[in-house]
Amino acid sequence: MASQIAHEWLRSGGPWGRPPRVIETHAATVFLARSLAYKMKKPVNLGYLDFSTLAKRRAALARELELNVRTAPATYLRLVPVVEKGMRLSLGGEGDVVEWLLEMRRFDDGALLAEVADRGALTEATVEQLAIHAARFHDGAHVVPGCDWPSAVARIARENTADLKGQAQIFAEHDLATAIAARERHRKFGARALARQSNDIRHCHGDMHLRNAFLDQGAPTLFDCIEFDDFYAVIPPLYDIAFLLMDLIARGMHRHANRALNAWAIHRAPDHWRAIMDSLAVLPLYLALRAEIRAKTEGRQPGGNTNAERYLTLASTFLERRPPRLIAIGGLSGAGKSSLAKAIAWRVGGGVGAVHLRSDEIRKRLTNVAIADRLPAGAYTKEASDRVYVELAGLARRALDAGASVVLDAVFAHERERTAIDAVGEAASVPFSGLWLEAPAHILEQRVTGRRDDASDADATVLREQLTYDLGNVAWNRIDTGRGQAEVEREALSRIGSS
Repeated sequence: MASQIAHEWLRSGGPWGRPPRVIETHAATVFLARSLAYKMKKPVNLGYLDFSTLAKRRAALARELELNVRTAPATYLRLVPVVEKGMRLSLGGEGDVVEWLLEMRRFDDGALLAEVADRGALTEATVEQLAIHAARFHDGAHVVPGCDWPSAVARIARENTADLKGQAQIFAEHDLATAIAARERHRKFGARALARQSNDIRHCHGDMHLRNAFLDQGAPTLFDCIEFDDFYAVIPPLYDIAFLLMDLIARGMHRHANRALNAWAIHRAPDHWRAIMDSLAVLPLYLALRAEIRAKTEGRQPGGNTNAERYLTLASTFLERRPPRLIAIGGLSGAGKSSLAKAIAWRVGGGVGAVHLRSDEIRKRLTNVAIADRLPAGAYTKEASDRVYVELAGLARRALDAGASVVLDAVFAHERERTAIDAVGEAASVPFSGLWLEAPAHILEQRVTGRRDDASDADATVLREQLTYDLGNVAWNRIDTGRGQAEVEREALSRIGSS
């Protein structure tokens, strides 16, 4: 009763002198008043969450504040009591506490990344920034030892199965039994990879999709993580970001999803890279589980049947087997390797597409330097470069072994470097395509001098030195990139046999 009175007082604008904008969800009400937002938990018990008492609602809000300051410290401010004294209500002050609110700084209308995407304004650059934000959050997230991740995945799968079968009337056009069986085959096939994931279980976000990220003065920021049950947030980082990847693909933003995966992976600490490549074996399963979760959630919404069916169809497509392949793109600085690699990577391999490994980024990350910062000359010795190429080949080999396609992007100026990559494809028994990009020297120079905030440190002086190299026998497919980008992409895709 007291909670209802507080709700009506807040809705009427009691603390602010005018009614606020109100957003209702199944478990909370948010009051938007001037530059602030106030979240109030509803006195409900939904089984998987219980806010039925004032003490439980306060504890849930306190936990929400504690967890969300990890990613959005400027947004989540404090807990504020609604108090009653002398038959009057107020925010804070003396009196009996009748309800608790979480006070937050309000972000601009339309700032949710889901809304930005709906307007067709979500750029690859913004998605990459969000992925970098997620990578840094994951590296700093609390490690939770002793978790049995395979058992946790089995529970998630059981919950999905029960909920989907409970909504069988919505999925009448789908063969639920076949879809569930396909997912279970993937889960059992990936048992070993799931077990290895138990080594890096962290307290993650748990609900990482575009509706839970917003632009804060232009910077993409995660918020509204899962606070009601640690089971759904104490997970491997790859399962966490899989929700974002699935959400992007569900919106038809396949290239954005590929850029998100690759930006996230390279911005994790280098000592995580090998484990990330190994874990790609279960990424299709993670994507399918996330799509199933969205399917059953949409199925509970009024008018959500069409979306629910679409997500369940998407879950099945993630589980389709796509044999991996290796593509290497070489050429002197300014030849357009990275632009072409990005254009190709999302088109091959199915699901999120291929892993894109760029030597310039690997060199910077291994040296603990921001990707856009310039390295000293000592970082480009033969020994340093050999280390980069060894890392490049090793990561590619692990990703291929995990069943993921790989696109490599490096100069590959020496025949021994190209031969080593040929050998990676041969050892993995996957189709290999080598592309050698070239363009007139004046075009290469224009490109390298026009770069801004790029991973490559090559300038006109470096390029002129490269032009004197003895390249040896270049057996890869040569492509002239002194033309329009679209024409170059068409030829490259034709050469590697992709569409």
